[in-house]
Amino acid sequence: MKLDRKDLKILDLLQENANISNKQIALATNLTLTPVYERIKKLTAFSLLKKKVYLLNRKKLGLNVMVLVSVKIEKHSEEGALSFMNEIKKFPEVVECLHVTGAFDFQLKVCTKDIDHYHEFNFKKLATIKNISQMESYFVMKEVINTTRLPLFINQNH
Repeated sequence: MKLDRKDLKILDLLQENANISNKQIALATNLTLTPVYERIKKLTAFSLLKKKVYLLNRKKLGLNVMVLVSVKIEKHSEEGALSFMNEIKKFPEVVECLHVTGAFDFQLKVCTKDIDHYHEFNFKKLATIKNISQMESYFVMKEVINTTRLPLFINQNH
């Protein structure tokens, strides 16, 4: 699917505020309501718009500690990686899990109430996964950038 400037503007507006009205999008894109509706329908059909969610303020929910955990697994087979991925999905404290290259195999983002909660998570949950050979925890001191917003560019080659 080829995206034009208006499609990208619509995507950008929706990233900023998923509750923006079609009327507001129409004003911002110099389109009328029907083309806005049709474009959003098309963007959804092509799975560019996956779902609408609210972003929560973790600190107001008492989740004051964020930890990045680098994990190395013992068995680097597909079975070993899938086993880890299935186990890690069971823990609500893990808000992101990325399969990465380099010295470690996975990078986790973990949110907990406090250091004691993280300690309990680390020893009673994470350490129970059998395929882990090494872990390193990095406590986040300050979030400099935290966004779900993707950069949108018009690519001439696609």
